[in-house]
Amino acid sequence: MDSHITERYDEAAVNCLTGSYSFLAGIAGRPVAEQTVFERGDGYLFQAGLDESGYPEYIFPVEEAGALGMTRSGFTVHKEPIAFDAPAPQLEALLARHKAVIVWVNTAHLHYADVYRDNNPYLHAVVVHGIAADRGHVAVHDSLVVGPQPYSCRAAVAFDDLVRSAADRIKSDAHDAMGFFYAVSDDSGPAAGSPDGTELSGALARQAERFFAEERFRQAIRRYQELCEECFAGPPERSAHGARRLFHHASVLYAVPSLKLMARSLRTAGAPEHTLALHEEAMRHWEAMGVLALRYEATSAPSVLKRITQRFQQLDETTTRLWESVAKPGG
Repeated sequence: MDSHITERYDEAAVNCLTGSYSFLAGIAGRPVAEQTVFERGDGYLFQAGLDESGYPEYIFPVEEAGALGMTRSGFTVHKEPIAFDAPAPQLEALLARHKAVIVWVNTAHLHYADVYRDNNPYLHAVVVHGIAADRGHVAVHDSLVVGPQPYSCRAAVAFDDLVRSAADRIKSDAHDAMGFFYAVSDDSGPAAGSPDGTELSGALARQAERFFAEERFRQAIRRYQELCEECFAGPPERSAHGARRLFHHASVLYAVPSLKLMARSLRTAGAPEHTLALHEEAMRHWEAMGVLALRYEATSAPSVLKRITQRFQQLDETTTRLWESVAKPGG
């Protein structure tokens, strides 16, 4: 059977892994919103590094945040190495026990969406929630198909394609977790429901503390700037592609989507107006960065690069002030 989409939805997750964990929680019978995974998993903290293609990326620690968010929501996360010599019976046993599992895949072997067929391969997380009796295909939930209009879907995927996608190793500085099935079990811990304002205030204050305590977070924007500037100093094709990646990380994939979630968290937590104003300022800077990145891709103009450098400096300052405000809301 060829891989194909069976159902398509206009709604999409902010991130493929956190969206997948939210989907698992629903299958387990106790829904947890993706935003809650971010809040409890310290998902508003970002770090910088190189992606699977060696280009700069600005991203939250995806696996760490996902596991933390689920654990703090009263679930246990199970991680089992894929038995590539006999993956079908292993998957059948896991589905019988947990109903669904997450697997990291190389999109080069996914054929149900044009974006996977027409673009360079990248790391992606999907949920497997069924396997055919003849083991010819699996049922997959994809929480984020990135395109001009992101969407989510259910798809039938040839079992051999799934195995190839899980075995064809690809990694980035942010995560290297291919080769495993991930499942959750419901322990119904003390934080079983959605966080209220008090819990949210504590979660945000904890993230502010980590921002200043851990260099990977505190220096993330400066590190990202350095990596981008190194990329822009390379051959024209690499520089242009790096600029397009900057646009995607700023406006489409990570910075702006994460800040949109954070805005809801801050309001629920009762953040003061000056904190909300700093948050809006950070959002504007990232949106402007996305526009500048597209201009630089098109022109390679030194004047645009200068403005990108200035915008990075403004972002670093504003982000620091934002976390200072979250740490000391009355200050």
